[in-house]
Amino acid sequence: MNDRLIDRPFLALIAAHFLQALGYCSMLLLPLYLDWLGASRTEIGGIMATASVGGLASRPLVGWALDVLGRKPVLVVGTLVLVGGMSMVFAVTSIGPLVYVMRIFVGLGAGALFAGYFTFASDRIPASRRTEGLAIFGISGLAPLIVNPFADQIGIAPEDLRWFLPLVGLVVASSLVFLPMVPEVKADRSASKVTVQSVRLALGHRSLWPVWLATGVFAGLVAVFMAFATVAADGRGVENPAMLWLSYAGGAVMVRLLGAKLPERVGTGKVGAISLFNYAVGFWIAAGAQTTEGFVLAGLFCGLGHGYAFPVLAGQTVERSPKELRGMALSAFTGLWEVGRLFLAPLFGFIADTTSDGTMLRTAAIFGLVGLLAWGAAERAVQRNPAR
Repeated sequence: MNDRLIDRPFLALIAAHFLQALGYCSMLLLPLYLDWLGASRTEIGGIMATASVGGLASRPLVGWALDVLGRKPVLVVGTLVLVGGMSMVFAVTSIGPLVYVMRIFVGLGAGALFAGYFTFASDRIPASRRTEGLAIFGISGLAPLIVNPFADQIGIAPEDLRWFLPLVGLVVASSLVFLPMVPEVKADRSASKVTVQSVRLALGHRSLWPVWLATGVFAGLVAVFMAFATVAADGRGVENPAMLWLSYAGGAVMVRLLGAKLPERVGTGKVGAISLFNYAVGFWIAAGAQTTEGFVLAGLFCGLGHGYAFPVLAGQTVERSPKELRGMALSAFTGLWEVGRLFLAPLFGFIADTTSDGTMLRTAAIFGLVGLLAWGAAERAVQRNPAR
């Protein structure tokens, strides 16, 4: 059996994913611009969450298109929509309806790309190296986080993001150059004949319950951290708040480069649990941080958690769902990330407005620990009785 992981098409896919991920990662700077425009924490959470409306609304169509039409059409359309949404930032000069419309377009594009790229990557990764392959591929989605501290270091002020983000959108468009180098997966004829009932039964299988639970908790934590970590640091007068994304990306990339094979050796469940715990620790550190170093340490712990948790959960999604429904399964998996942004970002923003950033961050840490315990109980139940 051929278990080769790295080849030219896979490298081309990594290059394309890296360039498009610049769009998602750079948009993490948007809260600074919104804060400069005078938005409250609740408004920032709501605006950031609005992208999930577009992402969730399109997920069923994206899943169907991935399985029936193929991966590339979805990626091309998603890229163009994301670039269009990022370009609209230039027209946003106040907190009004336009900023919400912009976020919906960003959500439509980013959602399609999120599901599409990981589905395409899963097609090329040998089953025996699935978690390892997804971990390595995912580095190309985390490494672009360096654009945030880079923007800070070259003097991009919050008000400059109005032109900086559309400029990054043009770079995102260049990702389309690499897609012709990756062979398209032939459409599965059986996928065009699936019914709503068959999809419901497959994605609702008991073995996937712990995956959906853990993904919902983890996605919610990521959504809250990405929406508020930078503005919380900025609100405390931290000199270089965007530096936390450098340690975040560094931690995630480090564990994937040095220990990509670890989950499949010691067990994906164990590694996933430790990762979620690390993310909660990162929140607790951020809650009390007052300096750049404190937030950098918080970013490092969250990055270490992200580094393993995402490929573990994505790999379990692929492993526990039918191959002919892979696009729909990963659309459901990535759709849970939209749920986290849609509901938890505004909720925790409200907590911050009514209490403090520190209370909000500690509450998120407790939420993560409770979710970790629930995930462990659900996973043990499935292992004891894997049959429906």
